[in-house]
Amino acid sequence: MRKALPAKTLLPKIYTVLKERHRLHFTAGYTLVELIAVLALLGVMTALAVPRFTTLPYWHLEAASRRMAGDLRLLRQEAINSGGQYKAEFYIHLNRYTLTLPQGRRHVYLPDTVQFEGNTTFSGLPPAVHFNYLGRPSSGGTVILKTGDSLRYIIVAPVTGRVRISRTPPQNW
Repeated sequence: MRKALPAKTLLPKIYTVLKERHRLHFTAGYTLVELIAVLALLGVMTALAVPRFTTLPYWHLEAASRRMAGDLRLLRQEAINSGGQYKAEFYIHLNRYTLTLPQGRRHVYLPDTVQFEGNTTFSGLPPAVHFNYLGRPSSGGTVILKTGDSLRYIIVAPVTGRVRISRTPPQNW
């Protein structure tokens, strides 16, 4: 049989155990100051993130204009490398353009927030630009992309075939 501990030694141990339980019980949560600080930090982060979402159509316009310029540069380079003739056709009302490559035709759709503005200055039905084996275009021209109030001009130089993006219309417009 076990011997009972004397009250002298038992009481301090019980007191210590109860004190430890009490301390753990009341320090397991967060203080009001900590909760307010976290809420304030979340509010600041939200305030910084909201303007990013309102400018999303602007970034769609930037991406679409860069992609179109890159595709036209690719056509020009393929024409030079292969000695063939490559073309891009612009379907204004379908909101897409088509590239004719050695692998076949590739349709590229503009994002929903981006549209063609008016007609292109390229000739033909549908409007198109052809690059010959020297990289020269069939004609110079401009394609205008729009979202909201923002415009981007994708300009193909008439003699050299240089493709560039501008925020302003080309000279002699």
